[in-house]
Amino acid sequence: MLRTHGGKLAISVYLFGCIGTATAQIASHSDIEAADIDRGVHHSAMVVQLADGFSIQENLEVVGSSTLEDGLQADIVALALETIGAAGVRPVLPFQPANLELADSLGLTSMFVVTLDGSTDVEAASAWLASQSQVVVAADPVVVGDQTRDGNGPNDPGFPSQYSLHNLGQRIDGSAGIADSDVDAVEAWELTPGAAQIVIAVLDAGVSNEHPDLFHKLLDGYNSTGAGNTHDTHDPFNSHGTHVAGIAAAQSNNREGMTGMSWASPIMPIKMANILGFTSDVWMSEGLIWAVDNGANVAVISFGLDSGSDLMHAAMRYACESGVVVCASTGNSGVEGVKYPAKYPETIAVGATDNRDKIASFSTFGAEVSVVAPGVDIVSTWDDFLRAPTYEYQSGTSAACPLVGGVAALMLSANPNLTPVQVATILKNSSEDFGEPGFDIHYGHGRVNAHRAVATAMGVRLCIADVNLNGSVEFSDFSAWITAYTAGQSPADQNENGEVEPTDFTAFITNYNAGCP
Repeated sequence: MLRTHGGKLAISVYLFGCIGTATAQIASHSDIEAADIDRGVHHSAMVVQLADGFSIQENLEVVGSSTLEDGLQADIVALALETIGAAGVRPVLPFQPANLELADSLGLTSMFVVTLDGSTDVEAASAWLASQSQVVVAADPVVVGDQTRDGNGPNDPGFPSQYSLHNLGQRIDGSAGIADSDVDAVEAWELTPGAAQIVIAVLDAGVSNEHPDLFHKLLDGYNSTGAGNTHDTHDPFNSHGTHVAGIAAAQSNNREGMTGMSWASPIMPIKMANILGFTSDVWMSEGLIWAVDNGANVAVISFGLDSGSDLMHAAMRYACESGVVVCASTGNSGVEGVKYPAKYPETIAVGATDNRDKIASFSTFGAEVSVVAPGVDIVSTWDDFLRAPTYEYQSGTSAACPLVGGVAALMLSANPNLTPVQVATILKNSSEDFGEPGFDIHYGHGRVNAHRAVATAMGVRLCIADVNLNGSVEFSDFSAWITAYTAGQSPADQNENGEVEPTDFTAFITNYNAGCP
């Protein structure tokens, strides 16, 4: 069902306070300030995980079982909370997750957000609380971060400027590209333009519900920030999420605007950041789990936090083990040190390249990089309230991430039975290798190739020497060819004369050396 869209007159309500309704969100912590971003943690909130059987009530009373020992331990924790100036509490998830058994096993249902009155330093308070009782499994400050920003086809008039999808060497911002330094989107769309059943969740500061290239693509979403009600996902100020959403799945081939990577995928907006682009592990995790429980197939997180947390990692695992593909940007520091949540193995960590397949100067690198995609001077949807909805060029791994999310959606459109691990593996194996041969910390496994990835997902062999059908030509194809030859199977017929014979080995060597086109 399409969401109900509000007009821009609603800004006055947004600015001066929203009237409470039955769906009003209970804030997990106060808003995030610039100083919080500088030090990486919220100034007055922590996530506390208690042992099984214990919980913190709204009045900050700690409850355990009826045994004397549990009662004593509960009192110790309650006194410790009072000592550090605990002022409020709520479960990290204000809703019951759909897969309660999985959430329980990951500890999500035993985590609470505790807000402090400011009388103690949150980092010192967290460390001290964790030392007071074995009932406190963990106590960590709420981690915060901001957006990873600077950073023959469809009939959309903006498409010729989208070198990321189809690079003919066109000049972008005065810089000439190199033909075919793109993700081969046009070829991928010949296999599938996407399916309406594959939903892309955009976790950001919201998405404009008034942009003509997005309006008809938006589903009901969720707001985890506590500002407004739980379904207020419109973004009238910070257009970062609007830009991200357009790259992933703007309305396409409609003779208007630009082209999204997955034409048919709906967009589920998840507002998990404030108007300054600040977020926390609590807001992100709550938003991601809601998206998982409400039908998302792919999640795009163009944010980077300097630190991880048990809560954030549990949320990423919840998504992955529930069958949702999570793509996250590596960051825009230009140095080694992949940001969270991209650093987690459950995510597809995406770095950025330019229109010549060179690593962007800002692209954060490291051992966790999965793949890279174009992220320099990327045009997409924009709506900043100062003018009518329009289009802007932006750079960042934030722009590369939704492109890969869109490719993942195409792959799932072609084969909805793929698991997140299989999607990640195909993306890596089918990418085009640049930099040092094989994996390297800048390009990861290579620059994404949508055509190869979608074809592999469909079981279509694009390269004759790709005998094992993993999307690339590599050494393992030798043993795959021998197996096929011994069994007399058609992949061994490398000279394509309809027979499996000894001369096919010479043909295989020739095809292997030629690689993939």
